Amino acid sequence: MKIEKGAKYIGIGISILTLSVFIYIYGPFNLLRTMSSLPSIFILFFIAALAFHLLSFIFWSFRIKFLSFVNGYKITFYQAFITVISSLFIATLTPGYIGGEPVRIKKLNDYGIPAGSSTAIVLGERGFDSIFFILIFTFIILSGFVTLTYEFHIYAIIGIVVLIAFLAFLVLSIGAKNFFKVMIGKIENFLIKIDKKGKRNKENFSKVAEGIELFADSTKTMFIKKPAMLVAGVLITSLLWLSDFSVPVILIMGFGIRPDIIYILFIQVILVLISLIPITPGAAGIMEILMLATFAAFLPHNFLVIFIIIWRFITFYFNILLGSFSIHKIVTK
Repeated sequence: MKIEKGAKYIGIGISILTLSVFIYIYGPFNLLRTMSSLPSIFILFFIAALAFHLLSFIFWSFRIKFLSFVNGYKITFYQAFITVISSLFIATLTPGYIGGEPVRIKKLNDYGIPAGSSTAIVLGERGFDSIFFILIFTFIILSGFVTLTYEFHIYAIIGIVVLIAFLAFLVLSIGAKNFFKVMIGKIENFLIKIDKKGKRNKENFSKVAEGIELFADSTKTMFIKKPAMLVAGVLITSLLWLSDFSVPVILIMGFGIRPDIIYILFIQVILVLISLIPITPGAAGIMEILMLATFAAFLPHNFLVIFIIIWRFITFYFNILLGSFSIHKIVTK
């Protein structure tokens, strides 16, 4: 609990500090003047952007339900949705969003899915994310729709490194069973020799080996044994991310500006991949600066800071609010 509270204050504090610096440089009065000059219809675009962000949670829930089904377990859509939103708070406020995975694994385990399979489902989600990012990355680069500047070359390299890391983890996960079985066997034999209560250790290691076997088998099922299911998983993942990637497009349209959809899509792929690097809680501070640097190329200066504040509210602060509410409801039940 202390770690969660610390992450909350650090993540929110860094984000607010960064945005405050932007507002100070831009000028509070200029910001108010620009906000008052927004078209009256902008509120509808804001609601639409928020709705698309919520839609991504719906597709996310469908993905968890689908991957559970692929592995032979049935959970309801409501259970999958609770699994998603209950992990939002800690996920948003931990470096690389890594805090959300243990929460989702725990919830799936509560719904009757063994720990090994629950772990494979949750970590497998990042595998599907990696496949989607590679497809989008490849399409945008090969299509020639986006001309990469020097800065974007650097961002692209960082993104590729992150993708390679996730794919390497996925490959290792598929072949984990045999490797970890050998390692556990050696450790087990060593402990039995030095511990008179070797029988108890043997039982514990058997449970660990069983969990690893379930994890490896579930990963193989999702990515190798059932190609049709793999395609379906990628399609659901694509709908998930494209819904969330529509948020800045809708907001920019609300400013009365015609957005370059392919360019904005590419920017967000890069930003998401960089945000997965565990540097600050929720990539606070880093995301704001990168957004300022990337969107300044085509978004008018007078709308830039407002755009960053609104987008960050929808994708960061709203997640914290929704996640806090869900945790409260779950704990009080």
